[in-house]
Amino acid sequence: MYEAMTPGAQRVLTHAQARARQRNGTAVEPVDLLAGLVDEEESLAAELLTRFGLDPTAILKSLGLQAGGGSDEPAVGAALPGPPDSASLPAPLPLSSDSKSALDHAASRARLRDRGADVGTEHLLAGLLSAPSTQLADRLGPELQLAPLRDHLEHAFDPPAEPIAPLEGMPPLDLSDPVRSVEIARILDASANRAREGLRVAEDYVRFVLDDPGLTRRLKEVRHRLAEALRGFDVDLLIGSRDTRGDVGTHIMTHSEGVRENPRAVLTANFKRAAEALRTLEEYGKLVDVWVAGRFEVLRYDVYTLEKLTLSAIQAYRGLGDARLMVLVGGLRTLGDLTWIVGEALAGGADVIQLREKGLPDRELLSRAREVRILTAQAKARFILNDRPDLARLASADGVHLGQDDVSVRDARRIVGPNMLIGVSTHDRPQLDAAILSGAGYLGVGPVFPSATKDFAEPELAGLAHVRAAAEATSLPWFAIGGITPENVDRVIEGGATRIAVSASVVRADRPRLAAARLRARLEGREYGEDPETADVDDGDR
Repeated sequence: MYEAMTPGAQRVLTHAQARARQRNGTAVEPVDLLAGLVDEEESLAAELLTRFGLDPTAILKSLGLQAGGGSDEPAVGAALPGPPDSASLPAPLPLSSDSKSALDHAASRARLRDRGADVGTEHLLAGLLSAPSTQLADRLGPELQLAPLRDHLEHAFDPPAEPIAPLEGMPPLDLSDPVRSVEIARILDASANRAREGLRVAEDYVRFVLDDPGLTRRLKEVRHRLAEALRGFDVDLLIGSRDTRGDVGTHIMTHSEGVRENPRAVLTANFKRAAEALRTLEEYGKLVDVWVAGRFEVLRYDVYTLEKLTLSAIQAYRGLGDARLMVLVGGLRTLGDLTWIVGEALAGGADVIQLREKGLPDRELLSRAREVRILTAQAKARFILNDRPDLARLASADGVHLGQDDVSVRDARRIVGPNMLIGVSTHDRPQLDAAILSGAGYLGVGPVFPSATKDFAEPELAGLAHVRAAAEATSLPWFAIGGITPENVDRVIEGGATRIAVSASVVRADRPRLAAARLRARLEGREYGEDPETADVDDGDR
C-alpha cells in the first residue's frame, strides 16, 4: 500500500511518525495521521479543510496537540514502515490497527474512480473520517463542524455519472423515433423500479431481522450506485413514458408471487427480483449507452455477492444460535485428560468446543476429534476442529476453524461441503472484511490480550480496538479471543463482544467447570451464583 501513495501522502506518514514519537507512542494512531495531514500545509486535504471552514490550529487544539509537531522528521522515506535507510535513522513505528483500517478505507476511496490510482492526502482524510474504528469525530470538539466535510467526502470520489460517447459502430438509440424511444423507456423505467424495490426489501431484512450493520451498509451503497447509474438515462423520458394503468403485466400474477412461506423467502425473491431487473437494465441500456449498461453489469455481480453473504449469514446464525462461550482445548497428554477437560467445560456452560492440536499424527488427531464429537453431541454443543477441513469432515464436526495462513474459505468449502461452519481468525479490519466477503460463517477477533497459550509480539495484538471495530462492522457471529480471563472479560464485553473464545483460563484452571461457569455468567450479564442452576456447580471427581 505504501508504494501506491502520492508524495504528499508519504510526507503525511512522515509527519505522523514524528507526532507519534513526540507523544512517546508505540504505534502510529489515527490522531497522528490527522495531525500529519494538518502539518502537510500544501496538500489537497489542507485545501479541503480550509474550504469547509476548519481551522488547522483549532483541529490540533481539539486533539490536545501543538502546531509544528511533525516538521522535524528526516526525509520522506525514512519514516515509512520498512527498514530504515541508515543506522542513524530511528526505527519506524508500526501502524495501529485503527490506522490500518483508515488506510484501507483511503485506498478504497482512491480506487473508486481508478483502480490504479495512488492514495492522496484527500483520500487519507476521507479514510480517517469514514473508518468506524478511528472514532476521530468523537474526539474533535463540537465547535468543529465536520458534517458538511463528511457529506462532501462521502461521494467525492464516486465514478462520474455522465455517460461517455458510445463505441464506434454501435450507435445509441435514436430518440427521434418517438414510438421506439417510448417502448424502450417503459422497459428501463419498470426495471429501474423493480431493482430499487428489490434492493430496499433486502436491505430491510438485513437491517431489521439480522441487525447487521456491514450488510446494511453494503446494500445501501448498491442502492446509491444504482441511483447514480440511472442518471445516465433521460429521467424525464422514463417518467413521461410510464403507463402503469395500461401495463398488461400488472394484471398477471402467478401463484408463487402471491405466497411467501417465511421472511427468508421474501428476502430470496427480492434478491432475484433485483438481479433480474439489473440484467434488463444492462441489456436494454446498451441501446442507449454501452458505458452506462456496463455499470448495471457491475451492480448485478455485486447483488449476487450480497445475496451469498446474506444467506451465508443466516446459515451461520442457525449454526451457532445463542452460542456464547467457546473453549479451545489441545496439547493435553492423554485422551483421558482431553475428555475430562471437555466434559468439565461443557458442564460449566461452554456451548462450543474447538479442538486445536499441533503435531499429532493424523490418525491420533482423528481419534481424539471423534471422542470430542461424541461428548459435544451428548451435551447438544457445537464441535469445531482447528486447521483441518479434511479431518473435520471425517469426524462429523460442526465446523472447521482457519487461520490466516491456512487454506482459503473457498478451498475449505470444497472439502467440507455447503453446510459446515467455517470460521476465520482475523487480527485487523482488512482481514475482518476479507473474511466476511469470502463467506466465513463466523469470525475470531483478536488477540485482544497477551495469551497464555500463544505468543504474540506487542504489535500483533489487535486489542480492544479490533473488538470495537468488529462490533460496528458486522453482526455475523464472532468470538473475541486472546488472553481473556474472568478478570478482564468485562472490558471485552464493554467493547461490544457478546461471544468469547478462551483456552488457558478454563483448561489450566484448578476447577475448569467453575471457571467456565463464571465466564458464562458474565456473558449473560450476571454475577456467578445468581442462577440456581450454576450456584451449585461442582467439579466432581476426576
